[in-house]
Amino acid sequence: MIDQYLLRYFLAVAETGNFSRAARSVAVTQPTLSAGIAKLERELGARLFDRDRQRVALTPAGSRFLIRARRIAAEYEHALVELAEPAESSLLRVGVLNTIPNRLIGRALAEHHELSGDALELLDGGERDLAERLERGRIDVALTVVRPHHARYRPEVLSRERYMMVLPREHPLAGENEVLAEQLAQDRMALRRHCEALPEINRFFTQRGVRPRFVLKTTSDERVLSVIRSGAGVGMMPEGFADGTVSFVPVRDFELVREIGLLHGAAVQGSAFLDIVRRHLGRATPAQD
Repeated sequence: MIDQYLLRYFLAVAETGNFSRAARSVAVTQPTLSAGIAKLERELGARLFDRDRQRVALTPAGSRFLIRARRIAAEYEHALVELAEPAESSLLRVGVLNTIPNRLIGRALAEHHELSGDALELLDGGERDLAERLERGRIDVALTVVRPHHARYRPEVLSRERYMMVLPREHPLAGENEVLAEQLAQDRMALRRHCEALPEINRFFTQRGVRPRFVLKTTSDERVLSVIRSGAGVGMMPEGFADGTVSFVPVRDFELVREIGLLHGAAVQGSAFLDIVRRHLGRATPAQD
């Protein structure tokens, strides 16, 4: 492991282009700094600087190392800041999948605010991002899509919901029990670019010879719903987004279901917020098998 002071010496020389100025900036003598750079080069097995009486320049290896050194130094400084901040012993850090309906989170937060004074911190993110943060201990629990490979996070499935076709209420097919993909070939689609089921949806329509024409491509679920409400397009969404302002109709032979639940990182004590989330999701109508 490289000592932190050696990174400081290296960055000082790289940024000043001069050993004397670099030594002053890190408050050591020039011989001390030169010895530190030599030690770093031995540990890395590469020469980092070209030196002459006129200037100091990074070698190709030094240029590559500079990128890494800056990242390491930034992470170190960030860690120091976090450690210096007063800890909130009751703080619960919850990662929330960005395709969980906003109204669900809003209701849970409102109820939590009324009933509990527990400190809560929410982090919005994609499925992969939340899993990585959970792995690194950056969040305590994630409300997200539960996958088979999540077993190590003690998954707690709270609801299951199908992906369905979302139609304007005045659409000719809005009152049907189900629709065929081919029946929607002439409609323009509002595409949810962040949808975790997008590959499966694309493959399903392509296999049926349907090449959608798009009216919208976005990562905003609310914008998709706004376009559909306006009558300008249709879309595919999990049925948990149903709010009465648009029609959700099953698509024949498209049986994909997503499981929403909690993934746990480190041991989490009893949480009022998580109990509220469990209760709200438990009210959702489960998908039919």
